[in-house]
Amino acid sequence: MAHALGSPRSRSALLVWAPLGLASAVALCSAIAGAEDTIRNPAPNRVVRNETKREPIPHGTVVRPAKDMTAGASKTIQPGKDGERLVTYRVVWEGDEERSREEIESKIVRKPVPEIIAVGGRGKFPSRGGYASGRRVLTMIATGYDPSPASNGNSTGRAATGLKLGHGVVAVDPSFIPLGTRLYIEGYGYAVAADVGSAIKGNRIDLGHDTRRGAMAVGRRLVRVHILD
Repeated sequence: MAHALGSPRSRSALLVWAPLGLASAVALCSAIAGAEDTIRNPAPNRVVRNETKREPIPHGTVVRPAKDMTAGASKTIQPGKDGERLVTYRVVWEGDEERSREEIESKIVRKPVPEIIAVGGRGKFPSRGGYASGRRVLTMIATGYDPSPASNGNSTGRAATGLKLGHGVVAVDPSFIPLGTRLYIEGYGYAVAADVGSAIKGNRIDLGHDTRRGAMAVGRRLVRVHILD
């Protein structure tokens, strides 16, 4: 240890070092080195942890034609039920801010049950193996949309006729194609005209999809629409 010698009035003090034991010297050097390392490389306040949570799997909608129902009428044959999956994320936090979230594992706990809607109409229905050409075929400008509020403009997830939005439900101009009309759209499949949109006028048609990705994939294209009623 260092001891100061000299009068309190003296301008300087003489330091005399007493011999240190080996253990004490090593401990002192380690403490100094550790302090210097902390200053050079401060440890960031970063935490990485796994989080497991249950998430819903949205159910889809299946539209089926019904010969015994009047045109435009609809009836729910089977109510839909969302599924559920167990998802594990790796989450990186820095302080109170979440920096990243990566899905590392997913397991389906319960499969979704689709909602099945029967829609009435006139005329012959297509066979299961293919489609029958309707009374007329239209060439229309198609876009896509999904059930999210940002895409369809409402938070109910329902079309103007009350049907659940998704694949098989399309938006039309009712003065061009009446609501309730059954359609077959090449490259898309069977559908019912069950929704409207402020931008859907004349020969425009908006094809419903279950996901945002599916809706965006449509882009803006020409499609052939078979009127089945």
